[in-house]
Amino acid sequence: MAKVRVLVEITHSQPEAFAVRASLFDSPVDSVRASEGLLTNLAGFGLEVTDEFPPVPMFADTVVQAETVGFSAFDSPETSPDAEAASVVVSCEVERSKLQELQAQAGVQVWPDAEITLFPDECCSCSLGFESDDTEHPFDLARSNGGTDCRPFRPGVSIQVIRQLLSVGAVWRDGFRGQNIVVGIVDEGVNGQVYPVVGGFSSSGSPRPGSAAITSHGSMCAADVLVAAPAAKLYDYPFMQSAYSGTSLRMFQAALDQRRLDGTPHILNNSWGFRWVSQASSPAHPNWDANHPFNRKVREVVASGAAVFFAAGNCGQQCPSGNCVPGEIGPGKSILGPGSLKNVITVAAVNSRHERIGYSSQGPGYFTAQKPDIASYSHLFGNFGPGRPGGNDPPFDNGTSAATPVATGVAALLRSALGPIPPEQLKQALIQSAINLGVPGWDTDTGFGVINAGAAYALLRR
Repeated sequence: MAKVRVLVEITHSQPEAFAVRASLFDSPVDSVRASEGLLTNLAGFGLEVTDEFPPVPMFADTVVQAETVGFSAFDSPETSPDAEAASVVVSCEVERSKLQELQAQAGVQVWPDAEITLFPDECCSCSLGFESDDTEHPFDLARSNGGTDCRPFRPGVSIQVIRQLLSVGAVWRDGFRGQNIVVGIVDEGVNGQVYPVVGGFSSSGSPRPGSAAITSHGSMCAADVLVAAPAAKLYDYPFMQSAYSGTSLRMFQAALDQRRLDGTPHILNNSWGFRWVSQASSPAHPNWDANHPFNRKVREVVASGAAVFFAAGNCGQQCPSGNCVPGEIGPGKSILGPGSLKNVITVAAVNSRHERIGYSSQGPGYFTAQKPDIASYSHLFGNFGPGRPGGNDPPFDNGTSAATPVATGVAALLRSALGPIPPEQLKQALIQSAINLGVPGWDTDTGFGVINAGAAYALLRR
């Protein structure tokens, strides 16, 4: 019989859950035994543990949101108290014919182990030429009434142009360039020889943080974080060889583990989403169910004080990515899953002329109507392009995949300058200081407008 990948969540009170998890981390054998022990009462279902990592604890809202000892205490350089988990999640395979019976067991929930997709655009017909005009400021060339850039796209621009558009100079002149801030990049991996990787997910048998190729999608994200915050440090949370929701769940739990210890990473960048499946065929998929363990883990991380950025996606109506299917293209259909959660900051893509790039996904979002929140810049020579570390293939950093880390870097810059900023306050500051395009207020294409570091800095200082 065909087997399917699932996440099995078992109601299981686990005092000091962070310590329990840490005790298993360096022993794959003990991790598998712990997972198999949790499945003892389900022995008749033929469940097979699919990885060698500790089970992931899930926490009740009363624990996460507790006023004095809740997860908000994690936003501190001091180690915070441990916490009691209400359930644990194990990655498994099970025969498809037994899914319904397994789901009916008391104290058990079965969730899809959803496949992940990255959000670069294929960039067919992209122009490699450098668009520049030394006699005019980039703002003089940018539009304020919107517009759309579609294939063949306008030429890419330099980091210097993007920095001018972001108005980072006002913050830099006060001495802040992202120093003392750690950004976690949840992706396929970052090259640590070129970019400042100082930690991340590490365990026996998995690639060490920073070991990815310079041409990786994660390396592009790293370069784009450093556009606004060149002194920031990076944690690498790679999907490794298994790009499924169980892997991303472990990466977010690893970030939460670290935040409890020392308050880092301060921000998480996510330039990816889950592959589309129909709601009818998989209603519990993370695209459609806000209580999927991964979506709940995102909320736990935000509650700990870390801002979480997600790319809107590349399924906009005018020129969607070739990876998109008809059911996920266009307004109201293309911002799904964690990118549509209220707690996260969802980022659309514009070019240097403030034209929405035609593949950028459009709201309303599935879980939260007013998505995207903001737009940010893509089509720049960051990791890729003439003279850049990743070379000329692809011709430049693109997709909402590039726009999102540019915005994440702005958040790192603001936190470096102004200290701990609660995620919701940061989100509102970015929204209120954004350069609005087209009709006033929120719109489906660019949210509340294009991010501007200088304006957000001035607003938060007030």
